[in-house]
Amino acid sequence: MTIVKVSGILVLVLGSGCIDQPQDPETSDETAARLQGSFTVHGTGALFGHTSTGIVSKPLDLSAAPFASYSLSHGQLVRQVGAGTADGTFTVPVEIGATSWELETNLFGIPYVAVGDALHPDLDRHTLGRLDGVLASAETDVSIDVTGLDAWADGDSTQIVVANNGGVIFSPELQFATPPADGDAAISSQMIDWMAQGVPLVDASQGDVAAMTQLVERTSGTEAYSGLDRYGTAPGFTQTDGSASTLSVAMSAVPQTTLALHWRGSAFEALLPDVGAGASDVPGADGVFIDALPDAASFGFYTTSPDLMLYTPTDSTANVDPTVVYGNPYSTMGRAWDEYAIINYFFAVPVQLGSAAPYNEFVGYDANMSLAALHGGVVKPLISPVRHVQIAGKSLGSPQTRVGTSPTVRWDAPAIGNATLYVVTLKRLSADSSGTSSTIVATFVTKDRSLQIPSTYLASGSTYILSMTAVDFGSVDRTRDLFGDGLPFESASSITSTFTP
Repeated sequence: MTIVKVSGILVLVLGSGCIDQPQDPETSDETAARLQGSFTVHGTGALFGHTSTGIVSKPLDLSAAPFASYSLSHGQLVRQVGAGTADGTFTVPVEIGATSWELETNLFGIPYVAVGDALHPDLDRHTLGRLDGVLASAETDVSIDVTGLDAWADGDSTQIVVANNGGVIFSPELQFATPPADGDAAISSQMIDWMAQGVPLVDASQGDVAAMTQLVERTSGTEAYSGLDRYGTAPGFTQTDGSASTLSVAMSAVPQTTLALHWRGSAFEALLPDVGAGASDVPGADGVFIDALPDAASFGFYTTSPDLMLYTPTDSTANVDPTVVYGNPYSTMGRAWDEYAIINYFFAVPVQLGSAAPYNEFVGYDANMSLAALHGGVVKPLISPVRHVQIAGKSLGSPQTRVGTSPTVRWDAPAIGNATLYVVTLKRLSADSSGTSSTIVATFVTKDRSLQIPSTYLASGSTYILSMTAVDFGSVDRTRDLFGDGLPFESASSITSTFTP
């Protein structure tokens, strides 16, 4: 299962929120500057790579990244321009008397605005593998030879993992000219193009070791799932950009872990009335997936990770109790990678502009948590969507017009769980002959249950919707650690009706 983390336009809003958070410690000079009414935000940014020999890091080059602050002065937002450096630091001036401000930047081509009162925010990110990997620039064919497979059956899959350079390739057999057939115990001379995989070239001299796993289709009662059963490595395998090579792996059985799951589909299905008008189930999109990463217990689901177990209920609305079996062959310096569960339960909400054909927004429950947090293997929603969303005093349970160009959005807390923050994504709708589509205008994150949308983001004559997400992110504070991750992450999302300024 391929899961890729993507950031959008993110606006983090603080103020008189209902959730208290520790403040950045201030030096005496910073305190004096605040009292005098002017000060500068000093931030940092680094990239951390989890390699086979430990964690390495390097500063982010912020010299070309734009930085600015927006802060209130006499009731108006005033913009002041900051600057970044090549050594991973940046400074941004803030307007006189401000107690909170919007920090604007644009990293990796992604507009990002954080609003809060962090004097020392960081842009740190974590990834798997060394930080000097090189992608192939030309077709780089790899012939794959594998022995020791468990007798292949429909539903089996393989994955190629190069932990030291961060490469993870899901189901390469789907690219083979001749995929494995039922009963096969080997793969012979099947080709993939490494450049097409989008992962770094393997360099054994840098400590890279290519590994391959087989996930085997199994059953528990009436339920089917896949568990990692076989693992092998290709010692010495090295690639040269544009040159053909052979990846030879001898697989063997991996010690197995047994986990009893208690899927409570009826509890997930009970979220349906709160996710958006016309919502329906999405067959095959729900389930529990166990993955592993080094240091996931500390840093969470910070990058694409290999799978250990994949379970999609036959009937996601039912309450079932499968027992799954899988192995975890991954380790770094003798320490097993941390396992965690990814839990999804999605609904489709139709969104339509005028008479154009609608498209579906996919919302619902999304969580990443340690296996211990499943509390005996029980899989059920630990947070539910926000309730009673209003804009400019009007219910967004139905379409609204004339809400103004800077309306206030209000909502009630979820009925289940404790939201440590709320994510509000503003989307502008458009339509053509192919149907309705949407574009993200801005995403706001707030600890309050209200948000005033700046007039910058709304245009007369356009139609919008809001994606509302209630999140319990544990101790992670995205207002200071802007790209921070951790466990647990539990969220429930919904879509509002349309509105126009």
